Amino acid sequence: MKKQKLDKLESLRGFAALYVVFFHALPQKFYLWGINFGFLFRFGPESVILFFILSGFVIKYTYEKSRDKSFKNYFIRRFIRLYVPLFIIYILGYVIKCIHEGAFADPDWLLLGGNLLMLQDVISQKPHVIVGVYMNNGPLWSLSYEWWFYMLFFLLATKINSAKLNLWVCILAVTAAVSYLFYPFFVNRLVMYFAIWWIGVKFATTYLNNEKFTMRGILPYGGVLLGITMILALNLYLNRAAIATYTYAYSAFPIIELRHFAFALIVMFAAVVWHKLHWFGFNYIFGIFKYIAPCSYVIYISHTYLVVHATYLDFLNSPVLAFCIYLAVMIAFSFLVEVFFYNKIKKLILG
Repeated sequence: MKKQKLDKLESLRGFAALYVVFFHALPQKFYLWGINFGFLFRFGPESVILFFILSGFVIKYTYEKSRDKSFKNYFIRRFIRLYVPLFIIYILGYVIKCIHEGAFADPDWLLLGGNLLMLQDVISQKPHVIVGVYMNNGPLWSLSYEWWFYMLFFLLATKINSAKLNLWVCILAVTAAVSYLFYPFFVNRLVMYFAIWWIGVKFATTYLNNEKFTMRGILPYGGVLLGITMILALNLYLNRAAIATYTYAYSAFPIIELRHFAFALIVMFAAVVWHKLHWFGFNYIFGIFKYIAPCSYVIYISHTYLVVHATYLDFLNSPVLAFCIYLAVMIAFSFLVEVFFYNKIKKLILG
């Protein structure tokens, strides 16, 4: 029974990864039978929010199930999970750049260092970003959030009394949101978004305690998220002039933050409602995606190179056929890196 329930998380993880690929690769408008199906793939930012929530669940779940709760064990496991596949993608991006330039390219050590320290974000979409993403690999922006969510979770889980933990998260997130009105930057943006990641933690806590998922149970935290959403609506009003400075305004400051939190609220309440309905129709919609979940992380961080910017099949003069082959190559590559290579390295390090 528990395996079946966790399979749903795997299905959503696989779906979210593939959806982001379609979001970045497909045109905004493509018509079939007179209907613009491109609109269905315009919600890539929301897919990343789904990733955050799933990540919060998984980290809480695995941390509680772990026998060794030391920082050393936690850090090493999180490090190799995030960085081992990422190092390969860094190399892939650099090799592709060298091929395009026909010589050894500038590795841009400063930018690489900022990404290795997990300080990256999308410069073209947000103000006061420390460093941009490495080798123009846009999806890497979310990894900095993930990494610092891991670290913040461990700090709070080990230093704060469990009875006061949720209160501390709420205080930190709301304070960060208020400060975001005055000066939006990396730190307060990250702490504010930790409230979204924490939805997964709360769901995992309920699941581990064998408690019921109820509207009454999530309403208090839903109120906190709604409060942050309202603050971000005010932020949109105060900074509406900034909309004109970004090329893709609906995916940039100050709209994108509001989109993210509004969607997080929808996901949280929709999950409880669907649970009450015994997940009716879930497997028909998402079940098939569990088969690509084991390599979903590498799909997410490699698709910019292997699908979106891929050109080696241009000679086919068939965009649809080329796209399908690109997808197949990406999935095969992702499986090789994440399922085979990563697991080999993990066993070598952890034993």
